[in-house]
Amino acid sequence: MKKLFLYLFFLAPVIALTQPITGLNFREWYNPDAEIAVTFSIARLTDRVVVDYTIDARQQPISKYSIVWERRETYTQRDGNLLTESPTIISETEKQKQGSWIFSPSATAWLLVVKVTNTESKTTWTYFRQIDPKYPQIGWLENVNNKVNSKFIAIKNSYQVKPEGSTPLFVSVYYNDFKPAAPPFAEQAEATDRFMFYDSTFRLAAGATFAPQKQGVYLIQRDTNAAEGFAYLGVNDIYPKFSSITDLAQPLLYVTTGEEYTELMRAGTDKAKFDKIILDITGDRDRAKNFMRSYFRRVELANIYFTSYKHGWKTDKGMVYLIFGLPDEVSVNDGTETWYYKSSRTRFTFVKRGSVYDPHHYVLLRDKRFSETWFSTIDLWRKSRF
Repeated sequence: MKKLFLYLFFLAPVIALTQPITGLNFREWYNPDAEIAVTFSIARLTDRVVVDYTIDARQQPISKYSIVWERRETYTQRDGNLLTESPTIISETEKQKQGSWIFSPSATAWLLVVKVTNTESKTTWTYFRQIDPKYPQIGWLENVNNKVNSKFIAIKNSYQVKPEGSTPLFVSVYYNDFKPAAPPFAEQAEATDRFMFYDSTFRLAAGATFAPQKQGVYLIQRDTNAAEGFAYLGVNDIYPKFSSITDLAQPLLYVTTGEEYTELMRAGTDKAKFDKIILDITGDRDRAKNFMRSYFRRVELANIYFTSYKHGWKTDKGMVYLIFGLPDEVSVNDGTETWYYKSSRTRFTFVKRGSVYDPHHYVLLRDKRFSETWFSTIDLWRKSRF
């Protein structure tokens, strides 16, 4: 019996490390308190794919973790092929490591997987990114020689365009204030065209700098007729937070009645009117403060995790995260991502609908059956029970 116990003890970690991607829970991807966070930035060039990554260790020095990279051909593959070569290390501090991989082009999509393990607790966090031969991003922006790895850039700041080669580039700007995502029980969501009509355009030399002057989507391309390029959302420098009364009013759309929301928008920059409406909703000054603090922390996190061609809180994932919070379970398969909330026994499924504006944009599969859970959760928000 003792031998059997020892066998199972040593076998358990091996089994855990050979699970398919479809069998793992990726909720830590969206957990601001996660011990480890990994982000990726990918660019597909003519003869290579460049993958930059950042690994953040939030509790202990990065030296306390082992980092293993592997390649998987499918989401159901149990064992990955270890990458024996090493990535180029760009920078390393006590709690962060930045590096870059360069891969030869592949005819088919595959998964780049990283496993970060705490060498003391033996806890492992898994992150991955699909390397798609049709990935639309063909360059990037840099700010003071640092690559911009987020989906948003600050207006008035200067950025250098870093494409492949010396071909001039075209920047298409879209000032469309995209509508927030419809609730999960809505019959139809807002459609987004694969190619939108730009409001203005200008030309840039490769390697030139520019400063976005107005909030909107900035799409940079060599060929405006091709489904490739790289896009960023131009925002105020305080983003992903909001500070102005006008900006604060918009995300409250989900937790207010039509009449309340109209009054919030009419309040404009009048803070006294804004505060009175929030107080009327919550019924108590302390609850009002707790409500605003909790709700707009969620707005900030939604903007961090889900910013696309529109603010993160306006996306389908951002809307669900804002109202329901961090899922208990996140499962991923080829082209889908499913969030499960145990308390309400609710499962939301998102389908990948990437485009040149955002290769990682997901759309929620809506259903009328979500209405009861939605309204009961909204009621909790209005009573400030979060």
